[in-house]
Amino acid sequence: MKQYRKTSMRNYKDITYRDNKARLNLLTEFRDLVHKYFDNSSLNMITGEHVEKPDARDAREAINLHLKKVYKIIRLADINPSALYTPHLASGDQGSNMDLILNIFNLGRNDIPPDAAIDYIERAIDVYKSNRAPSFIRTINPLFWISLLLTKSK
Repeated sequence: MKQYRKTSMRNYKDITYRDNKARLNLLTEFRDLVHKYFDNSSLNMITGEHVEKPDARDAREAINLHLKKVYKIIRLADINPSALYTPHLASGDQGSNMDLILNIFNLGRNDIPPDAAIDYIERAIDVYKSNRAPSFIRTINPLFWISLLLTKSK
């Protein structure tokens, strides 16, 4: 996976075209890595563990390196990638919210298909794609830069 420059951690409505593009590239590459991981691994029904081929192990390593940053970028797109997890009745546990991105390697153990997490990644990609033109306008707008300076000085 490429090394991405550090982007500002502001809401998608408050970033430059360059930051928007960097986030979009990272999300797209991350989605491809998730596909690669799940295409090259399978769930052992007895142990609940993933059996990983070498390509899956490589993808897992890259996913783990970028997981926190991708999670923040998704949240900054005003997307909450969680779902109500209901454990098996025999366990006696109550349901709770489970973050599908941060728990991406635990989805199979909880009977959640990987597509559920991929859907949230693709929604974030769509948010950033839809915001390309507004981010360009912000970038060339001097008032945007003045507001950034005023916000930083507080």
